Amino acid sequence: MNPFSSLMAPDAGGSERLFRKLMLQASLVGVVLHLAFASLFFLYDIAFMAAVNIVSVVVYLIVFVVIYRSLLEFSAWLMVALEILIHAALAVYLLGWDTGFHFYAMLIPPVTMISPLKEGLAKMPAVLLLTMVYVLMDYGLRTSAPVYLLPELVRDSLYYFNLVAVLFVMVFLTGLYYRLVVTNEQKLKQLATTDSLTGLHNRRSLQRLAERELDNHRRNGLPLAVMLCDLDNFKRINDLFGHQAGDQVLMHFSRLLKQQIRRGDLAARWGGEEFLLLLPAAPAQEAALVAERIRNELEAAAVSCGDKDIYVTATIGISELQPGDTLEHLVARADDALYQGKEAGRNRIVLPPSPLAEA
Repeated sequence: MNPFSSLMAPDAGGSERLFRKLMLQASLVGVVLHLAFASLFFLYDIAFMAAVNIVSVVVYLIVFVVIYRSLLEFSAWLMVALEILIHAALAVYLLGWDTGFHFYAMLIPPVTMISPLKEGLAKMPAVLLLTMVYVLMDYGLRTSAPVYLLPELVRDSLYYFNLVAVLFVMVFLTGLYYRLVVTNEQKLKQLATTDSLTGLHNRRSLQRLAERELDNHRRNGLPLAVMLCDLDNFKRINDLFGHQAGDQVLMHFSRLLKQQIRRGDLAARWGGEEFLLLLPAAPAQEAALVAERIRNELEAAAVSCGDKDIYVTATIGISELQPGDTLEHLVARADDALYQGKEAGRNRIVLPPSPLAEA
């Protein structure tokens, strides 16, 4: 068991995926960057800093392997944070504040915010601690004389290189944060409007979309039909074959609906085994033809659940928009028609006030 598991986030959500992606890319950049610095320090005969950079290369290679295999993400973050802090402090102490190596310590707080630490519990204290370490490093090392004196051109080049590198990483982090926000917003919107099992609109989403359609059709005098579909004897399917089989039936029927309806039609899981379809610019008779295709397709195809084939039928009630109708009126009339179909023996389409077709 990971000894830091109590500090880690409880789910592998978008922030952890973002963290892993960031750490993979950062570890590769770290390898290349520290190899370049090691070559530079060997060139200027600063063997100790060259050796430090070689150690950093090894650290980043380990981090890459750990993150790539999705192991001990917290430990990987801790290794990177310590490497940056220790490396920055050593570089500033040995080469001077004016080389700009202290800039890298500024990267740790934003990376910490997308680390696998729990929100609030560990992230903010960690950021505050890292900020204090940076301030102490600034206070203790800003005015200290460097151990190794570099040529002025080299020192200035290192300063601006490090400054630009850190600014580039900051922009990169900002872009990742933005992508995370946009992705999570899209997921939340989908969760709020979609039935998780079938992928159709949920009841609330269809009600909102239907109001706009009804307003448009009232203004333009266009026909509009509603179909209320109910899977016959669905409770018996759950009782005989289990709820997993019932879910397979619901998903099968939802796929069938998606195949049969037009591009502008709306389909929703209305509740349980009931599905509601809204057909803009379609009179009741046209909706009845669509309903008949759906009923026939459902009746003819078995739903495979392991070693069992389950045959399912549906009863469908239809209503058409009338002057002064609300969505509640439309659904109520379709529900009355559906009830008539159930009373008449199920597996049929009903257009009030009388059955349109019988199986």
